[in-house]
Amino acid sequence: MQTVKTIQFVLIAFSLFGVPTLVQAANESADYQEVSYDDLLNELSAKKKTLTQKQSSSFDDVRLHAGIGYVNSFTNIAAEKQNFNRHANGIQLSLGMDLFSPNWYSEGVFRNYGLTSSGSEEMTLREFDLKLGYTNKLESIWAYSISSGLSNRFLKFSDPTRNINVDDTTPSLVVSTGFMAQVHKNLSLGAELSARTAVVNRTADKNSFDFAFRLNTSL
Repeated sequence: MQTVKTIQFVLIAFSLFGVPTLVQAANESADYQEVSYDDLLNELSAKKKTLTQKQSSSFDDVRLHAGIGYVNSFTNIAAEKQNFNRHANGIQLSLGMDLFSPNWYSEGVFRNYGLTSSGSEEMTLREFDLKLGYTNKLESIWAYSISSGLSNRFLKFSDPTRNINVDDTTPSLVVSTGFMAQVHKNLSLGAELSARTAVVNRTADKNSFDFAFRLNTSL
């Protein structure tokens, strides 16, 4: 009699605890799906493509800028204990890019003023600027810009009658501001004013400012 009760208790315990376990194991077996080697490769390739697209998406909005302009420069020259204020005009070429934002940009500008002569006096001037700038819209098609950076100027100034012979390469600080009108999706017209001051003392090229008319395109 005692043996029969023991067998009944074992059967009841198994029915209570064993069945849910078997059901769970059966469900887990039903949820399992076999993945082939080719399917695994395709899945990894898709994930890699998605990751690459996310990494390169930040570069999709980066625009390149190129421009040409006509510039007038007014330069202060100190030579032979005298100060000379001289004017020259020339052309400028610019190339820049957005810095992951339509408002911030970097830009390199090259200016060539050629040869300016008056009597026995001659002056040649070239410049290269590297600037960081900020631009934003005002209203309608108009926008403004502010930029600052470094400028390197190559100045030759001579006058044999006054024993003046200047040949200086002068690093300078440059600050610029301007206004542009967006006349087309990829084309803008405007003007820019820049001022420079030498960062070294031993140079005849002290200070200067220029006024430029610009035509810019964006790609």
